[in-house]
Amino acid sequence: MTTTITPTASRQTDHESAISAALGRIPPLWPLNHFVAVNPFVGLTNLPFAEASEILQRTVGVAPMQNAADYLAAYRSGAITPAELASVADAEWTVEKLLSAVEAVEGVSGPGQIATMADLLDRERPHAHWSVFVVEEISKWCGVAFDENQTTWNSPWKALGLYAAWRQAAIYDRNPEAFGLSEFRAFVASLPEDSEACIRHCLAVLDPQDVDLTEFLHRQLATISGWAGYVQYLVREDGLREKKNDALRDLLAMRLAYDAALVCAFARDGVLRTESRHFTTPHPVCRTTEALVRWQTAFESGYQSRMACELVRQPSHTPETRPSAQAVFCIDVRSEIYRRHLETALPGVQTVGFAGFFGFPVAHRTPAAIRSTARCPVLLVPPVESGEPLCGEAAAAAVHSKAAAGAWKAFQNSATSCFSFVESVGLTFGGVLARLNKGGESCCGTTPELENVPVSTRADLAEGALRNMSLTSNFARLVLICGHGSRSTNNPYASALDCGACGGHAGDVNARLAAATLNEPGVRTLIAQRGIVIPEDTVFVGGMHQTLSDDVTLFADGPLPATHAKDFERLKNALVLAGAGARKERAASLGLGDVADADLDGAIRSRALDISQVRPEWGLAGNAALIAAPRSRTASLKLDGRVFLHNYDAGADPEDNVLTLILCAPVVVASWINLQYYASRVAPLQYGSGNKVLHNVVGGIGVMEGNAGDLRVGLPLQSIHDGEKFVHEPRRLTVFLEAARSRIDAVLDAQPPVRELFDNGWIHLVALEGAEAWKRSAGQWNPVAV
Repeated sequence: MTTTITPTASRQTDHESAISAALGRIPPLWPLNHFVAVNPFVGLTNLPFAEASEILQRTVGVAPMQNAADYLAAYRSGAITPAELASVADAEWTVEKLLSAVEAVEGVSGPGQIATMADLLDRERPHAHWSVFVVEEISKWCGVAFDENQTTWNSPWKALGLYAAWRQAAIYDRNPEAFGLSEFRAFVASLPEDSEACIRHCLAVLDPQDVDLTEFLHRQLATISGWAGYVQYLVREDGLREKKNDALRDLLAMRLAYDAALVCAFARDGVLRTESRHFTTPHPVCRTTEALVRWQTAFESGYQSRMACELVRQPSHTPETRPSAQAVFCIDVRSEIYRRHLETALPGVQTVGFAGFFGFPVAHRTPAAIRSTARCPVLLVPPVESGEPLCGEAAAAAVHSKAAAGAWKAFQNSATSCFSFVESVGLTFGGVLARLNKGGESCCGTTPELENVPVSTRADLAEGALRNMSLTSNFARLVLICGHGSRSTNNPYASALDCGACGGHAGDVNARLAAATLNEPGVRTLIAQRGIVIPEDTVFVGGMHQTLSDDVTLFADGPLPATHAKDFERLKNALVLAGAGARKERAASLGLGDVADADLDGAIRSRALDISQVRPEWGLAGNAALIAAPRSRTASLKLDGRVFLHNYDAGADPEDNVLTLILCAPVVVASWINLQYYASRVAPLQYGSGNKVLHNVVGGIGVMEGNAGDLRVGLPLQSIHDGEKFVHEPRRLTVFLEAARSRIDAVLDAQPPVRELFDNGWIHLVALEGAEAWKRSAGQWNPVAV
């Protein structure tokens, strides 16, 4: 029999608005098969960074800044100069006060953290571990509800929806009572059948005092941020299809139900005191968030100033003579290193940076796949579909791939997959593991094709791609469209190393579709009527940049004219030289700096096949800026693989259509990547996914660290740490745009969500105008000393 608690009147009556606001603060978490970098603060970007940081301190438990000691160390080492610190000071926060805030943080007050009932009970009973128990229980039920490929038993209530299925199953679950939560089954049976009603019922029981209700609910979901993020992803995907999905509300109802059950059980036992339901607690380390935000801004300003100085000293122009070849790469920071080496290996080549889906947002289906997948930024909905013919060797490969995938699943669920078996058999079993695991990869080499897409639509895609990459004239005889992807073994986060602009997939499909479409005579005829004339002797070819090994594969998707054989051979040779140069440049960061040149290529390539390799490549670690300008602004600079490079010619964009696209798509995607790395670095416990060595894949969806707990979000520690030190510096993205300030302002005024990213301090913006640089801050432009 449960105890009835009569709550006092709530201080916030508009529960629905609080619920909606709390749900909106949860960032989506993409599944492992197409993992996408996500801005973990996506639901708070309408607020200034400092204000959002204080909210996150109260709800998540940590503000997204470095530790005070880190800022002080940076100041004492010269990484933050006195001038840079002075630039963020004012009458309220003087340099002296900023210094004292990090030298003696105990003397500065900070926001208190909101607690759940499980948190409060853990403080009263230090060995109770209720917080851990509640998370593990919810994770258990979510694992059953959302499993994609691991379990051999399905819940009979799975079709009812998350909350209804949980309620039906929890009525029979004795585990909470065995742990000490008395009469839990009876409590669950007494809950309303509807999740909305359950939320209202549980809030009445909890009756949170002296706390903002939105933040209280946000805190509830923050304790299960991994599953909440994955459910938010499902809600988002259904929303794109105009399909209602209440699973996130269901999850909130479940989380509140456990806290309400704790209140009922322990109030009955006389353990809870009245003040226990004041869910705010003092933070163990008191410090001012505003001071740390200023320190973070000072930490970032030096890099911005140095980069601005280098950029304004470079001439800005477009090639006048015909390039020896052209190569279009993704703006991904890893392409910057390769492009530099290709420009050295092939004199006269023009490299171009553009989002790695190359203006071809497709839903692509491989022969081995059950359904199509979006090969474009997650901000877009693919308007067209593509596929690969299933015939001949492709059909056999698809059958083999599906069979191998089934064998791999059978192995996962068999007794032979246990640790003791593999340990006993030893390395001789590694080949079997590798062969089975490879079955999940697409091994179909057939040419992708647009399906049922009229030539007029193909011409629209081609024209948009060329205009948006500022490639509308002076075409070379041979133009490479080069996507990118990575390859690693025994790596649940493998897709995180693929192309972010392709929705966590490799960009080879998009590159091949773009090249094939741009070679079509009918398409060329239509876009010529629109002002883009591609010479008859220009041939496009698709390629794939393997970022782990820096090898580039060229696809022979159509007959290459004999007249271009020498051009093709020169390009292939240059690509080989560029790969060798890029590998040598990256060797030191991979711990291979002392490997002999003759052995270096093999040492790097072998990392893709090493099942024990926890950091096959560094991915986008170190990313700090995006530059949208003619390549001449950056061609002579060694940017160390830290910069997204997007071609942009403001003179060829009189209506600011390309400028709008850059700000609304590549900039937003880059900000998501940057802020995920930033958050995983400054607060790895809350925003990172922990130690790869301890990861266990759950339901084919995500990972747990160990054998229980919440799904982990963000990046593994090994993606940003080399075992001795962090290799990623936590800097918010700085966007450098070669365009007039007035034009940038006009675009931002028409795009409020993008404007908020800059004006609220989530990322930075610098305009390049000739030999001048201007930084935008809170809607105002200030000159950068160059």
